[in-house]
Amino acid sequence: MKLTTAALTLLPLCSHAAPEVFLSTRQYQEEVRGSLMVDALVVVLGLACIFVPFPTGKTTANGHKMIPKWPSCPARTTSLWQACRTMLLICLFMVVGPGLMVLNKDIMQRLDFSYPLTLSSLGVIASASFARLAVAFGFASVRSESLEVVAGWKWCTVALPVGACKAAALACGNAVYLFLGLGFIQMLKAFTPAVVLIVMVLVGAPSVSKPALLFILLIVAGTVLEVQGELNMTIGGLALMMAAEFCEAFSLVLTQRLLQDLKFSIIEGFYVLGPVSAFCLVLAAAVLEWPRLLTNGGLLIVANSPLYFIAAATMGLVVNFVSFSLIQVTSTLFCKILNAIRGIMLVIYGVIVYGEECTTLKLVGYSIALFGFAGYNYVQMFPKEVVEW
Repeated sequence: MKLTTAALTLLPLCSHAAPEVFLSTRQYQEEVRGSLMVDALVVVLGLACIFVPFPTGKTTANGHKMIPKWPSCPARTTSLWQACRTMLLICLFMVVGPGLMVLNKDIMQRLDFSYPLTLSSLGVIASASFARLAVAFGFASVRSESLEVVAGWKWCTVALPVGACKAAALACGNAVYLFLGLGFIQMLKAFTPAVVLIVMVLVGAPSVSKPALLFILLIVAGTVLEVQGELNMTIGGLALMMAAEFCEAFSLVLTQRLLQDLKFSIIEGFYVLGPVSAFCLVLAAAVLEWPRLLTNGGLLIVANSPLYFIAAATMGLVVNFVSFSLIQVTSTLFCKILNAIRGIMLVIYGVIVYGEECTTLKLVGYSIALFGFAGYNYVQMFPKEVVEW
């Protein structure tokens, strides 16, 4: 029986409910080494899906991206390839993201590597380095207006706030796995639209419509029921989760307000803002974590289990690029639907694998929050079809 850190549906990486049924640490590490080929395959397929259909960055006079065509292939073959590519991207999106969550949880709990800042920096550094290398070797390009974002004093006034918020969101999002269950974390993520609304009010952004506000109130009510129904909740874990959501919301709002109409490609985003986020994470980790990491044997954990950390870095890279590629070939709404389904799968996974308790009150709250989440996204995507009250 093979273990894999990427495909979470195949076999659990760790269990708190029945640890006696799992392999010893040595056997477990041997199985993980054998599964590295699966992780490598995921990486190769993910990157292939990104670059094969988009060899150029040409746009039309109207600013729309040109869809490359293969002259030697008939239209039916090209359509079949695009359909297969879309399905492959969907499968990667549904597997790699949750696989990275489970892997990070496994690293921090099973390996006792309780350094979320350091762990969060791996994927960001890998993504920023990949973008820089892609540009350096001519596989991608960055527009001059994108480079102006970090030119001179703008590095401090624009790039640094956005990058710092992204870094804080990643760090808090990883740290919360030390305190809360996987399923409960996914339930709390449905609260994100309410947090975004609060941040928009704080920064003076335009208010939302009444139907959107109603759905947000449903999300709040459902989240309150979730918290009341969670038997193993900790105040520290809930605070970290709220901090992660607020930092992510500030990042989104600041990106809209500071960058305005400038739309980054995925390469441009990590080329321009990736190093800033990496700088913030590494600086915070050096001050808050590395003294403990050096004295408590953290480097020994990395030396004994290097494949875990290599997988965390590479899967962090693939998650970012696969998500962006899927939005390109489908839509933002479709990705949000898939993300909601993925969250439900992780809730079920947490119950089955980690033995997390899911009370009736928590399920009712999650259902209400999901309904509010779906309604909020609908009125945001189709405002003209919603009758104003």
